[in-house]
Amino acid sequence: MATFFETVTAAIRDFEENGFDSVERLQYWTDLIRRAAAESLTPESVLNEQLTRALGSIYKRMVDDGQILKKHPGVPRFTIDRLKPRLRGELDRRMMVSRSLIKLNREAMVEKTTQRFAGWASSIPAGGSRAVETKDVKDNIRKALTSLSFEERRCVIDQSAKFVSSLNDIIATDGGAIAARWHSQFRRAGYNFRPDHKERDGRVYAIRGNWAVEKGLMKVGPAGYTDQITQPAEEVYCSCTYVYLYNLRDLPDEMITQKGKDELAAVRAKIAAMRA
Repeated sequence: MATFFETVTAAIRDFEENGFDSVERLQYWTDLIRRAAAESLTPESVLNEQLTRALGSIYKRMVDDGQILKKHPGVPRFTIDRLKPRLRGELDRRMMVSRSLIKLNREAMVEKTTQRFAGWASSIPAGGSRAVETKDVKDNIRKALTSLSFEERRCVIDQSAKFVSSLNDIIATDGGAIAARWHSQFRRAGYNFRPDHKERDGRVYAIRGNWAVEKGLMKVGPAGYTDQITQPAEEVYCSCTYVYLYNLRDLPDEMITQKGKDELAAVRAKIAAMRA
């Protein structure tokens, strides 16, 4: 079968010579272009292998190698080991979602390509036209498909960020985190950060209903609660993260109640007495 480029070239030449003289002619070339476009793409099996490798390496680094503990100061390693079945389940879920998104995006890009061709071809009068700018027409028809590999890479990057965020959320929920400090990636060269995410950098958000709030040891700070803002990686192509806080001593002073301060003072006094 002819390549996608060859098929588009032949289709343009045919309409340049004959114009839109029948629906059958248009349908014939539209079907050929759709088939050639689909066959020109990287095989799904190859993409699935790349996706498996990308998300699998994240899981190994974050969970098996314990790198995720950097986002959860004070959480012991055995907590991660205990949560492995849930974390592994999140990997499987993210793989399924990512594959589905890539497939849907491919179908949309192929359809957009055929729509571009049909829109152009149906505008050529019967009998053809000598005024066709062949290169411009080709570029316009191929535009969606040529950007697909880039979009697929971005999809993997976005899903990877969402996967990391989900892993962290599972550990924070089970581990009893009381707050989270936002970390923006605006310092990273080339990163297209959102201005409001940059403004969140370093702010500490309380986790609603946590044990410290229920005991009257802490209160919500100026930043508010985590459920009042979008979460890290929730928005498309967001690579921001949280560093979760589990202890009163890690909170900003304005988030600790008087009862909490008294509790901390009592603990410090007890530790000092033990060391004396």
